[in-house]
Amino acid sequence: MIVHIHSNRTFSVGTMLSCLFLWTGLASAQTTTIQGRVTNATDHTALEGVTITNLSMPVAARTDKQGNFNIRANAGDRLKVSLLGFKTLEIAVPSTGNLQIALNEESQQIDEVVVTALGIKRQTRGLTYATQQLDGSAVNDARDNSGNVLSSLTGKVAGAVVTTAATGPGASAKVVLRGNKSISGNNNALIVVDGVPYDNSSAQQATGTTYNYGTSDGAANINPDDIESINVLKGPSAAALYGSRAANGAILITTKQGKAGRYNIDYNGSASLDQVNLLSKFQNTYGRGNGGVSGTNVGESWGPQGQTYKNNVRDFFENASSFNNSISTYGGTEKVQGYVSYTNNKIGGIIPGNDLKRNSLNLRVNTELIPKLKTDVKLNYVNQQIDNRPRLGDMGIPVEVYVMPRDMDKAELKDFEDIDPVTGEPQRKYWSGSAVYDNPYWSTNRTSVNEVRDRITALGSATYQLTDWLNVMGRFSYDKYIDKTTGSFYAGTVSLGDVRPGGKYYETHARYQERNFDLLFNGNNTLNEAVKISYNVGASSLNREYSSFQNMANGLSVPNEFSLTMATTPEFLLINGYQRRLNSVYGSAQLAFFNHTFLDMTARNDWTSTLKSPHSYFYPSIGVSTIFNEWLKLPAWISYGKLRASYTQVGNDANPYLLQQLYSFGLGAGKGFISRSPIKAIPELKPELTKSYEAGLDMKFFANRLGFDLTMYKSNTVNQLLFLGLPMASGFSRQYINAGNIANKGIEIQLTASPIKNEKLEWQTTFNFSANTNKVIELHERTKRATITESTKYASVVVNEGEKYGDLYGYKWKRDAATGKYVVDDSGLPVVEANQKLGNFNPKALLGWSNSVRYKNFTVNALIDTRIGGEIVSGTSAYLAAFGVADYTTDYREGGLVLDAVDASGAANTKAITAQQLWTRVSQNGRDAWGEFFTYDMTNVRLRELSVSYKFNLKNTAAIKGAQLMLTGRNLFFFYRGKSKLDIPGIDKTDNPIDPEAALGAGNFQGIEVGLPPTVRSFGLNVKLTF
Repeated sequence: MIVHIHSNRTFSVGTMLSCLFLWTGLASAQTTTIQGRVTNATDHTALEGVTITNLSMPVAARTDKQGNFNIRANAGDRLKVSLLGFKTLEIAVPSTGNLQIALNEESQQIDEVVVTALGIKRQTRGLTYATQQLDGSAVNDARDNSGNVLSSLTGKVAGAVVTTAATGPGASAKVVLRGNKSISGNNNALIVVDGVPYDNSSAQQATGTTYNYGTSDGAANINPDDIESINVLKGPSAAALYGSRAANGAILITTKQGKAGRYNIDYNGSASLDQVNLLSKFQNTYGRGNGGVSGTNVGESWGPQGQTYKNNVRDFFENASSFNNSISTYGGTEKVQGYVSYTNNKIGGIIPGNDLKRNSLNLRVNTELIPKLKTDVKLNYVNQQIDNRPRLGDMGIPVEVYVMPRDMDKAELKDFEDIDPVTGEPQRKYWSGSAVYDNPYWSTNRTSVNEVRDRITALGSATYQLTDWLNVMGRFSYDKYIDKTTGSFYAGTVSLGDVRPGGKYYETHARYQERNFDLLFNGNNTLNEAVKISYNVGASSLNREYSSFQNMANGLSVPNEFSLTMATTPEFLLINGYQRRLNSVYGSAQLAFFNHTFLDMTARNDWTSTLKSPHSYFYPSIGVSTIFNEWLKLPAWISYGKLRASYTQVGNDANPYLLQQLYSFGLGAGKGFISRSPIKAIPELKPELTKSYEAGLDMKFFANRLGFDLTMYKSNTVNQLLFLGLPMASGFSRQYINAGNIANKGIEIQLTASPIKNEKLEWQTTFNFSANTNKVIELHERTKRATITESTKYASVVVNEGEKYGDLYGYKWKRDAATGKYVVDDSGLPVVEANQKLGNFNPKALLGWSNSVRYKNFTVNALIDTRIGGEIVSGTSAYLAAFGVADYTTDYREGGLVLDAVDASGAANTKAITAQQLWTRVSQNGRDAWGEFFTYDMTNVRLRELSVSYKFNLKNTAAIKGAQLMLTGRNLFFFYRGKSKLDIPGIDKTDNPIDPEAALGAGNFQGIEVGLPPTVRSFGLNVKLTF
């Protein structure tokens, strides 16, 4: 073995970092370092994460992705080289040369360690439920332009339906694991950061098609640069120890921390450009007018042929640039390790003026200064500012853009205001006499909604090793954020429908804080040679407080002077708040028989302030698994085989203040008045309860080069919180009831393979497939239908007994019972029937296929994902039809369309109609369209992500230890996109004008859209440096 020792005086980086870590004594004066590389003795591939410990002095190092390391040592020192799954090696340091070390694999199967509920680390071989772990690069390399880390999980997690609100940078995202379970409650997976639940609520999400601005959620505050790994606990079994908050599964995020060894500084910088990828198709033949005749003061494009501007819509949307810069430093000794990072994000939106600015500061220190006592302290601060949030919905900015006449040029569009010669104030201009729509440039320049959030999260834990088989951990976390949202609307704005003379201004203030304390005992014992037991017993206390209010100045004494002091009639609105507590005790035990067969048991009891006395409910779970290849004689090519099964019962906590009747105070004559809520309280409130069964098979073949994980599951959720209508004589309009049973069942498959693996070339591929079906088993004897929201525009999202969650009901083209043909009226136009099923917004199946190919220093990563099935009703398409701007309105402008249908008597239709007659009839002015005519198949196949990276060899460079350059692309193109469900005779099926996965919000209201901005594709350049 050859060793080369460098003798040079180095700058003490540790002295500089001591200021950041707030501790002293970390700097080291040792000036002799050696370099080396560690590889796999079998295939000679580089090994990352190998720990090299100098047994002669308290220093250690880890290998990077290329297997390289640097460590302080003298000739003759003993080095210990270790990595899980490989035989530990001890070597002596020679006097000269670089170290080349090869490690041999352990003969027995050793599984990876994953973080599970409560931050407990366990080997995957002992798990009785399905999990899926992702590296931090999954959400860091090709980032979604929303800035939300959850959006980057699309296509990467089997069984996860990810929905991101189309509200621009800082948008909320929803992750549903294994189907929707709750009609009125939360269906989102719990977010857990470093073992502690992380508030991911969003105050305002679309519940219908009326205009909305949306808000950010908690996940939008998480810095992807700080993420080490993500572990998805898909079913209630995996998350049972979190109780009611994890009834929908959990997403565990582990952040980076310091490591023993030399100090490193990492820089991660990226720049990206977002441009419109998918825009509605417009007709480019006809201009303003009606009936083929041009007209003045007309907004629709039903006029004669003439000069059109095919890019007038596209030119409104901007090419948005985004910049991300992150710097972190980490290192330490065996007793103290630290990690500090600062990240600045600036994400641009395609709607003018819309962008996000986010600054994140993170500090984490881990110590073992006292023998047997380990501490972990973390402090995180986020400041996030979103300017000019886009207004979506039927009065949204995109609708204002889409409906502009096809013969309007950019100069006319930008002529959106005049200046009042008397007051000097801007006056709204519009191209027609409409008192409903604003020019989109008026909306982006003279209206704005801005949001600012300050959030601080603190975590502290101490773990003491009481004995060699028992430790105790105390953990405290504190999470607080303060939101301020301001809205400014110039006098004359009509799109909101309520702006009074002088203009409108409001300030909304919200404050949330959460305190969580855990006390956890962890132990493991060997009962005999055949049986081992590990267990956890603990208790927790959670306190949450929320308050919000809005100061409104609708009507300003000085026009467009946006200040609350200018209010002509001050109003105090949206006063809301709650305080809720949750106390819990829990325990888990795992029995390991011969280290290949495992029995898992958990139990948890929660006491929540939202339920009636004694406020208590109990959740158990049990699971079994066996590594059968270790006790069955199987062929040598079978490397690993595990069977597992589990059963869990877990609940979904209710919202606060449902037990007692609510009253509200309103301003009025004298001292105001108090009114009672029209909804009757439910004093016997019970939590929703989910019973879940899961079984799976995990296999690996050919020395782990090929493998699959197969999971089948079934769940039933009862005690749904529903509304029941009441007669007027009761004094209430409706009441809450606990009823209903929703069943979900499905299958998840994940295939992994390494077809090629050698020193120069490596190919890894992963394919995941999932399919979920649900059924509403029952609701209540007095109601057979529940609505997700009260909105009925375009369609209603309902839950019918005997059918599926998320069915869409609305107007459908009537068919003749005798012939099966469509029915038209005496004018030859469609006749519709109300309350007919149009589809269901849930996908039938999801697929994701990711590939990573490395050749020498080049790596190519690609992700293709597919959504099969599901329907969406498009209000955007209805507006395009109503205003005569959609491409499918081009034909039959002069008439001659005879629909293949029958009249009310059953006789064949012979009446010819024009395109304008057809589309204005079925679109109902765009706002009240008949749903079936604008229902689209959500099936799509797209290239979600593509990246090409190159790692530079910098072995002889002193200053820079590692460098990587990466080109990225996201949402590059569609391979396939579904069309309209209805094939109109003579028209054929039409193209979906929007991204089939886009949404107005991230709440339960899905499957209906109107006024969504176009989807964007992103191109980026990323640079990573290590010093």
